[in-house]
Amino acid sequence: MRRALFSVATVAAVLLSACTAGATTAPTTAPSAPASSSAPSAAPSAASAAPATPAASADACANIQTLTSGTLTIGADNPAYPPYYEPDPSTAPDAKWQLGDPLNGQGFEDSVAYAVAKAMGFTQDKVAWTPVAFNSAIAPGAKTFDMYLTQVSYSADRTAAVDLSDGYFNLNQAVVALKSNAIAKVTTVAGLADFKLGAPVGTTSYSYITDNIQPTKAPSVYNDLDGALKALQAKQIDGIVVDLPTAFYMRDAQLTGGTIVGYLPTIGDPEYFSVLLAKGSKLTLCVNQAIASIKADGTLDQITQKWIYDQGAPALK
Repeated sequence: MRRALFSVATVAAVLLSACTAGATTAPTTAPSAPASSSAPSAAPSAASAAPATPAASADACANIQTLTSGTLTIGADNPAYPPYYEPDPSTAPDAKWQLGDPLNGQGFEDSVAYAVAKAMGFTQDKVAWTPVAFNSAIAPGAKTFDMYLTQVSYSADRTAAVDLSDGYFNLNQAVVALKSNAIAKVTTVAGLADFKLGAPVGTTSYSYITDNIQPTKAPSVYNDLDGALKALQAKQIDGIVVDLPTAFYMRDAQLTGGTIVGYLPTIGDPEYFSVLLAKGSKLTLCVNQAIASIKADGTLDQITQKWIYDQGAPALK
C-alpha cells in the first residue's frame, strides 16, 4: 500500500505499485491476506509484525557510520501525506515539504522515524530529512538517505535491490462505506457476506474479499481506487476494501458521508511496512535492533494506537 492525501488517481497508482501483484514499477508485494484455514488473529499489534531478517546483535548500533557524520538522514516521499506525516499549520505554502511536515514529529511514520532514530542514538536535532520519490527509493543504486519511511511493504523481490527492515506496522484491510448504507452497521466479518463489495484489480484487498469474506454477491473489480470510489458514491456497491491507513483518507477527504465499517482481522502471514535502506547497508542491523527496542518498551504500540487505531476504526470480529 502507499499514500494518502492526494488525488484519487494518484492514490491508485501508488497503492498499486506497492500492493498489486504484478506491478510494473516495482517488485510485487507479499499478500497480506492469503487463503488460510487458520482462525483470524486478535486485534493487530505493531509488535506482531514478522521479522524480515535475523535479530540484530546487542552492539549493532555501536560505531555506526551515516552519510553525514553525527547526523541520521531520513528520506520520505514528497508530498508527505497524513496520517503518516501531519501538516504543520505554521508551514509556509512554498515550504520544502508539501502537506505533511516531517520536521514536526507528528504522524505515524514521522513518530516511528524519530523513535527509531532515538533508539539508534540520534536525538531529534541530529535527524535530517530529504525528499525522495518512492520509485527512486526502491530502485537499485546509491541512496541520498540513511533510511527511508514511506509505506514500503516488505516483499522478498524488493530485497534484491534494497535492504528492508523488520516490520513496524502490520497492514490490515478495512471496509469503507457510506453512513447511509446498511453495511455501516455491520460488526462482524460474516455480516459483510450479504453485501456488494469492490476493490482494485490484482490487489491484496480484492484477494481478501474472495478468499476470506466470500460474499454471496460477486465482488466488483476496478482498474483503480478512482473507479471504486465512483461506484460507491453511485451506490453500485456497498463497500470498498482497502488498507486501513488509506481507508482513513477516503473517509475524511474523499467521501461525503463516508465511514469506516471496521478493520479486518489478519489471516495468514501479514503484509507489513519496513524501513528501507541501501542494499547491504551497515545500518540495517542497527535499525532492526532499534525497531526491536521500541517494540519491547511499548513505544511502537503507543504510536500505532495514537495515529492509526484511535482514528475511529472498530475491529470487525
